[in-house]
Amino acid sequence: MSASRRPNGASKPSPRASPNTSTKSPSTKRPPTISDTLTTLLHPAEGLLLLTYPTLLLLGSLFSLLDPSARAAPYSASLQSHPPDMAPNYFALKKNVFNIWFVKVGWFWFTVAWAVWVLMGMGMVRARNLAPPREKNKARIVELNDDDEVEEEEEEREEKDGMLVLTPQKLQSALRWVVVTFWWMVVTQWCFGPALIDRGFRLTGGQCELMQSDTARQEMGDVREFVTATACKIAGGKWKGGHDISGHVFILVLGSASLGLEVLGAMVNDRRAGAEEKQAQLGKWGWGIVVGVVGMSWWMLLMTAAYFHTWFEKFTGLSTAFVGITVVYILPRILPGVRDILGVPGR
Repeated sequence: MSASRRPNGASKPSPRASPNTSTKSPSTKRPPTISDTLTTLLHPAEGLLLLTYPTLLLLGSLFSLLDPSARAAPYSASLQSHPPDMAPNYFALKKNVFNIWFVKVGWFWFTVAWAVWVLMGMGMVRARNLAPPREKNKARIVELNDDDEVEEEEEEREEKDGMLVLTPQKLQSALRWVVVTFWWMVVTQWCFGPALIDRGFRLTGGQCELMQSDTARQEMGDVREFVTATACKIAGGKWKGGHDISGHVFILVLGSASLGLEVLGAMVNDRRAGAEEKQAQLGKWGWGIVVGVVGMSWWMLLMTAAYFHTWFEKFTGLSTAFVGITVVYILPRILPGVRDILGVPGR
């Protein structure tokens, strides 16, 4: 019996009693990665939407290098496109109907689509969530014989009322669109004088090169030459030299991305109303308009990348558009003070 014991009667120490063994595992918490940070700011669907734009520009630019007809057609830096008589296809012409009636007046179509979403899509769904139950109307429906017809009339009345309900979410959506529109105006139309595109072109060495006569140059003068590219074209010339931010890329990205974030953000972020109900309501009234405007924007962005502007001009157009997107749709998710004013779609 004594042989089975350790010398001096000592027993084998338990591993748990060892002072060198820690009872708690060390913390393995890793610092947040860039992916983690982006996930907290953007829903994956929203991130995929924004990733679509550089992807389209890259694909279009690569197509212009790989397509034999586009590669063989000469490119005019002053026209920022292929000469009309040597254009590789219809979409390479500046006077194609989609460029004239959609891109040139693009902000009108974006605003119409946004109004459809706010008044008909977001408006009706939120109104149904916020409106009190109509017990009297429900009782009257049960008593009537033609239940289906009366219920349909009640639904139509609710939808009409929902369009007229002014909610904080709709006000913030309107404010976001005002800020985005202001950025569009500052970059392309007016910035306390010439727009930022015109200022940038002029400050990087661009000037108006008249194509008609010296008399026209004198009549236009230095002041009108500085004001806008439109004044130069009216005088019979065109701007040459300098860096020209792609206005087409800027407008198509800013307008369609803002519209997409409004609709998609509300669908994926709103926990009070399911995305299926929103999609059904918007599809009933104006889903085709929203999808049509965004889809056409993507197609024209792809055509712009393939046949117009240089790589750097397209990059600066994309970057300038993303500045506005960041301020209106990303910054409120970081700064609570900005979020209280502009809000976040669906929150």
